[in-house]
Amino acid sequence: MRYSQLARTAVQAVFGNGLRSALTMLGLVIGISSVIILVGIGDGTNRQVSEKMKALGGDALSAYLFDGDMGYNDLSGMNDLGAVDGVAPSKSLMKKLSVGTTVANKAFVEATDEHYLHVRNLKLQEGRNLSAVDRENRSKVIVLGSDVAKTLLGSADGAVGRTVKLDGDEFTVVGVLQNQGQSMGLNTGNVALVPFSTAVSMGESGTITSFYAKARGEDAIEAAKGEIGSYLTGTVHIPPGRFDIISQDEMLRAGNEIDGTMTLLLAGIAGISLVVAGIGVMNVMLVSVTERTREIGIKKALGARRFDILVQFLLEALVLSIIGGVLGIAAGIALGLLMGTVGLAFVVSWGVVAVAVAAATAIGLVFGIFPAYRASRLTPIEALRQE
Repeated sequence: MRYSQLARTAVQAVFGNGLRSALTMLGLVIGISSVIILVGIGDGTNRQVSEKMKALGGDALSAYLFDGDMGYNDLSGMNDLGAVDGVAPSKSLMKKLSVGTTVANKAFVEATDEHYLHVRNLKLQEGRNLSAVDRENRSKVIVLGSDVAKTLLGSADGAVGRTVKLDGDEFTVVGVLQNQGQSMGLNTGNVALVPFSTAVSMGESGTITSFYAKARGEDAIEAAKGEIGSYLTGTVHIPPGRFDIISQDEMLRAGNEIDGTMTLLLAGIAGISLVVAGIGVMNVMLVSVTERTREIGIKKALGARRFDILVQFLLEALVLSIIGGVLGIAAGIALGLLMGTVGLAFVVSWGVVAVAVAAATAIGLVFGIFPAYRASRLTPIEALRQE
């Protein structure tokens, strides 16, 4: 038998049992589309976060001290380092930020100074930054992130001059930050900044355990890290290994590795449905062999070889799998793009699409080989004997 005739017969057999073939393909469609959607959302989210972090500049550094006793004056000395373009303290305040009965539960309140915006590459939407005068006078002023301003005051516009409460103490809003997305793992829209000296006057410790620094350009990051490390060990006398200095790129790479692992895990779980779908293909092909034993016997009696029968049924399994794979790819891309219109980050990963095509073909071959082999082993007499 010619291969073109075998292929035509295989296609006719698949479409001749439309409902059964459609139900068999459904498992492949669900499995392949799930893999494409999950990986696409994972890749899209990673890309979105990367773009936002890069927009904030790659020269930002964050430092964490696990030991030692560093005060504000010690921190200020880092401004004299050659590769450092500024430093700012960061003390997280576990205080409730509110206006009346409205509480900003997502607000991240930080005690810092006037260098914070420069160091973290942040911009003001309106109003002014914290100033040296605020620090010296221990003024009760606050700069709000745009999301915090909307939560507490209804809008970021017109927030300057209004008052908010920080654990009962009234603070005057002097500025509102632009929402610039993620920076060093923190949503800039949820930040609220108060002078470091004011926080100390309210009972907070004056010891600094974390701070931000800015290198003099992205090419000076490693030099800045080295100078800060030497300053901490030599001047502040913090033991080596008792602090950590991380660049934004390092944090981004670590986050991408974690997200990539989670994406692969979810894709693996979705891939299990492909195995189930493959078993469905094999089951349907076994039923098809049983139903068509007389057809097989007639073909063998007329001179068809075992190889011809093997190829015919294998082609049927491949047609089922490839059509299901194509529909799954189309459904996955369409649903992913639809999710993108409602705010979910999604990018088409053509590498995953190629893997999906290969998976569909492999399913047809692997799960179709046994039914095809079983059909080819039937002798003409055995096949013609069965009703």
